[in-house]
Amino acid sequence: MAPTKKPARVRRTTKPGGEKYSLVLPVRNGGDLLLRSIQSIMRQTHRPSEILIYDTESTDGSIEKIAEITESIPLRIVPVRRDDFDHGGTRNAALKAARFPWVLYLTQDAVCADEATVANLFAPVQVSGVVAVYGRQLPHTDATPLAATARAANYGENLILQNMAQSAKLGLKTWFASNSFCLWQRKALVAAGGFAEHLILGEDMHAAARLVQAGATVIYEPAAQVFHSHNYTAMQELRRYFDIGVFHQMHANLLFRAGSGSKEGIRFVLTQAQALWRQRALLSLLRLPFHIAAKFLGYKLGRNFARLGKRLCVYLSMHKAFWQRYTQG
Repeated sequence: MAPTKKPARVRRTTKPGGEKYSLVLPVRNGGDLLLRSIQSIMRQTHRPSEILIYDTESTDGSIEKIAEITESIPLRIVPVRRDDFDHGGTRNAALKAARFPWVLYLTQDAVCADEATVANLFAPVQVSGVVAVYGRQLPHTDATPLAATARAANYGENLILQNMAQSAKLGLKTWFASNSFCLWQRKALVAAGGFAEHLILGEDMHAAARLVQAGATVIYEPAAQVFHSHNYTAMQELRRYFDIGVFHQMHANLLFRAGSGSKEGIRFVLTQAQALWRQRALLSLLRLPFHIAAKFLGYKLGRNFARLGKRLCVYLSMHKAFWQRYTQG
C-alpha cells in the first residue's frame, strides 16, 4: 500500500509520550490476530501503563499467551459471561477499573500500523476541549477490494475537528467515533455518564454525540493508523446496516440534531465506486450495487424495526443477543 500523505498536524504542547493511559480490549476467541494486536502495542514508542482484557469465554487458547507478550506492563484479565457482554456495559466496567487519565479502546482485530501509532493518536489531546481522538483504519492485507475501498472511503487523509461549530458541515459525521481504535479522556467520559448500555451497537457514537453536544470536541487523527477491516458478504452488510438502522431509530433525537446522513452515504458510495474503477477491480465493481442495495435495505428495515416483530428482527440482526434483552416500550 502506498504511503499515506501526512495531513497538517495539530500542535502539541506537552512532551511526546508523557500522557499515561490504560489500554482496554474486549476479547472473544481473538486468535492470532489478537496476539498480533498486542504485539503491535508492545512495539509502540508510547506504551500503555496497564492493559485490561475483558474476556468473554474464549476457548481458543489465545488468552493464555497474552502474559508472555506484555512483559512488565501490569495486565488484568477480567472474565465476562457471554450472556453478560454488552458493548457499552463491558467498556464501562473497564472505564471504572482504569487507573489512568486516558483510556484507549481497541478491538482484538485492530493492529497498529507502525511504532508511532499511539504517539500520533495522542498528538491532538492538548487542544482545548478535546475529549476523544480516533484514528485511521486501513484494510488488512487479506481485504477484498470492496472492503479495502470501503475503509478508504470512510477514513480519509485529512484531520477532522468534530464539534458543534462544524455540525452544519459535517452532519451526522459530527459525532462519529470508533471504539475499534479510540482514545478517551477518562474524566470527561465518566462525567458524561460513560457509555450508554444495552445498545445494539454504537456506544462510541452515542457517547461522542453527548459530549460534543455539551460543548466538547472529538478529533479524527489520520496519522494514527491501525489495520482493521472485514470482508463482509452482501448478507452480512444487510445485517450490520439493519443494526445501524435500529440504533439510529432508537436514538434519533440525539443523533440527528446535525441532520441526516444521506449526503455522507451518497459521498461514500461515489468515492468507493471511483476507487474500484481506478483499480480496475471490475468484478468488485459489478458486486458493488448488490452491497449498496443490501446496506440500503438493511438500514431501512432497521429504521422500521418496530413494525417487524421480534422474530424477524433476530433473523435480520448481526447482534442477535441484543434482542434477548430488548422489550418494546
